[in-house]
Amino acid sequence: MSSLSSSISRFIRELLAPPGDVCLTCGSRTKLVREWPGICRRCAGAIPWIFRPRCAHCGRAIGCPDCLRPDARLRSFVMNRSAVRYNEMMREWLAQYKYRGHERYAALIVKMLSHAFVRMQHEISSLQRQPSLSRTDQLWRPDLVTYVPVSSARLAERGFNQAQVFAEGLGRLHGLTVADLLVRSRHTEKQSFKTRLERIQSMRSAFEFSARGFHICENSSRVIPPSDAVPGTMRILIIDDIYTTGGTLNACATVIRQGVRRETGMDPEIYSLTWARS
Repeated sequence: MSSLSSSISRFIRELLAPPGDVCLTCGSRTKLVREWPGICRRCAGAIPWIFRPRCAHCGRAIGCPDCLRPDARLRSFVMNRSAVRYNEMMREWLAQYKYRGHERYAALIVKMLSHAFVRMQHEISSLQRQPSLSRTDQLWRPDLVTYVPVSSARLAERGFNQAQVFAEGLGRLHGLTVADLLVRSRHTEKQSFKTRLERIQSMRSAFEFSARGFHICENSSRVIPPSDAVPGTMRILIIDDIYTTGGTLNACATVIRQGVRRETGMDPEIYSLTWARS
C-alpha cells in the first residue's frame, strides 16, 4: 500500500510541476537552454568559464606558481587552454560522467570544449598575426587531434576513455582529424592522490608513440599541413579532461615530438586543450 501511495504522490507532483524538461545537473524541471545540452539557465550561468587566462602558458585563471618553476622552460608543448576552472560543481559533473556512467554529460562537456577551442583558435591566430576574422578557414587549426590514453585496466574499469570521447566529439564538430598517436605503456595509480612531484615522476615512461596510428592518418592523405603553416611543421592538439600540474600532458607531448621527428623529420608544435584547469 505504501508503494502505491508513493507512486500516486510522485504522479501528482509531476502533474503539478511546471512544464519543461529535467535539468541534467540540478534535477529541476524547467526550460533548458539551447546552447548547452541538458542543463537549465541557472546551471549554465554557474559555469566557471576561463575567458581570460592569467597564465599564458598553462591557461590557469589565477596566478600560476607551476609555470614559474625552472623546469617549466623544458615543457614540450606550446600552450594549454582549458574551458573551465575545476571547482566543486565541475568536479561533480565530471564524476557523474567518468565514474557513475551518466553518459548524457558527454555531449555537454564536448560542447563546452568546443566553445573553448574556438576561443583558442582566435587567440593563437592573433598571437601569430593571422587574420582573425569570422571565416573559420582563416583561423588556426591543428593538423591532428589526439588524446591522453588510459591503461587497459582503467579502460576495463570504466568501459571508455573520457579523453578519447571528448577528442572524437570535438573532431566531429569541427571537422578535425583524430588520431591514436599514443598508447599507455604501463598502468599508473590515480593521480588525484599524488603530490606534484609524484605525478611528474609517475608519468615518466608511461606512454609510447603509436607509429601505426600516425601512419594510418598519414597514408590516408588527411595529414596535410595547411597553406598558412611554416613548411615542414605539423600542429598537434592533445585533449584531456583536467590539467593539474601539466605532468601528464608534458609526458605525452614529449613522446609525440620524439615520435614525429623519428618518422618524418619534422619538429611538431604541440598544443593541449583540457576541459578543466585545477
